[in-house]
Amino acid sequence: MFTQAGVVTVWGERYNISTINTFYNGLAGHSSSIANGQLDTVDLSSTDLLWAVQPADSYTANELSTMSSFLSGGGRIAFMGEHGNFAPSENNNINAALAALGADISINNVVLDGGFRSASVGDGQILSHPLTQGVDTYQYAAFAPLSISGDAVALMLGEELYNGMDSVMMAYQNIGAGSVFLITDQNVWDNSGSNWGGNFDNGTMFENLLAASTNNPNEPPQVPEPASILLLSLGVAGLLRRRRK
Repeated sequence: MFTQAGVVTVWGERYNISTINTFYNGLAGHSSSIANGQLDTVDLSSTDLLWAVQPADSYTANELSTMSSFLSGGGRIAFMGEHGNFAPSENNNINAALAALGADISINNVVLDGGFRSASVGDGQILSHPLTQGVDTYQYAAFAPLSISGDAVALMLGEELYNGMDSVMMAYQNIGAGSVFLITDQNVWDNSGSNWGGNFDNGTMFENLLAASTNNPNEPPQVPEPASILLLSLGVAGLLRRRRK
């Protein structure tokens, strides 16, 4: 399903989701749009990645059914919450959605790593994975730690411990043919925008969520780009000519 070109749909409340929309529209080969209204009324047939941002209200049964169908078709959903003192009700709405979708990831409504900080590969906060490929440094500021179990995978850790153990700042899980991602800090968008081409690799991280491998054995096979099909056809034609000679 995921080719070099990807389609993003951004949907949510509270946060200025145009920031996310503008980012993906600025990446070569990708496109993005903002969805309004109930999610079950939105056409996701051409969407690869759905950003579901800070829900002020609980997701309805129909919206959860739409998300489940989207995952079954190989789609990816990135949930964005906030730290526990800022948006606990939104985090609880995300937790309920994740549980309904069968994910083993949840948000703990506390605050860790207050103030602006940077994670890096060198300090062990950015873990090795195709989804973090090319992400050497990542700027953030205060997050709510995640609990993960089952086959959920941590992608980034915080500096402070949570309950005496490494705190998980970003995680994902494959569900059926699709995947869900979870972050709990909007500062990674708000205050890193001027640094996309500078000192931090936040932009690479968020493009990876759209295009990089999640190691999902159930993910639909990639559809070749039209240009790739043309090159393959030319190659086959060349082989046939050589045989005739």
